[in-house]
Amino acid sequence: MIGKRWCKQNMVIIFGVIAVFCYNCSNDIAVVASLTDKQNLPDETSKDIHLLMSTNGLLTYEFVFPRLDHYTFPEKYYETPEGVTIVSYDDFGEKNVTLTADYGINYEDKKRMEAKRNVVITNHKNGDVIESEHMIWDMTDHRIYSKGQIRQTKTDGSVYVGDAFESDENMEKYELINPKIIFYTEE
Repeated sequence: MIGKRWCKQNMVIIFGVIAVFCYNCSNDIAVVASLTDKQNLPDETSKDIHLLMSTNGLLTYEFVFPRLDHYTFPEKYYETPEGVTIVSYDDFGEKNVTLTADYGINYEDKKRMEAKRNVVITNHKNGDVIESEHMIWDMTDHRIYSKGQIRQTKTDGSVYVGDAFESDENMEKYELINPKIIFYTEE
C-alpha cells in the first residue's frame, strides 16, 4: 500500500516537473528570428588584420584591425567594431598621417569610410594632432571632413577647437571651421 502511494506521488511530481520545463522552454518567434536574421550577422569575420597597400611598389597605406566584419546585406560594408589604425605614407616611404579610432566602417559602393569614437589624426609632417568623435573620408571627392567639434593641438602646445573640419585626403591642406584658441593658465 505504501509503495503504490509513494509511486503515485513521485509520478505526480515527475509530470509536474516535466510540465514546468515544457512550459518554460517555449520559443518566442521574434527572439529566434532576431538571432537568425542575416542582417545582424557578418558574412565574414577576421581577426588581427595587418594589411599593407602599395602603388607601383611604394608603400602607400597600412591598415590594422583587431577585428574586421564584412557584410553584404542590405549593403556592402566592412566594420571594425574593436578599433582601427590607418597609416598613410609619402612617396619616400615616410609616415604621412596616422588615424586611430575605436570604431570604423567602410561603405564599399559609396566609397566612404567613417571613423567614430576617440578619433585621433596625427600629421607626422607638421606634428599637428586633430581629435574628433566622428570623421568621414569621402574617397570620391578626395576629402576628409567632420561636422562635429574638432580639437587641434599644434607642436607649440597651442590648442584650437572648431565647429567642423575639412581637409584634402592627404591632410596637407586643412581647415578648422570657426576656430577658437584655448589658453591655459598656471595657477
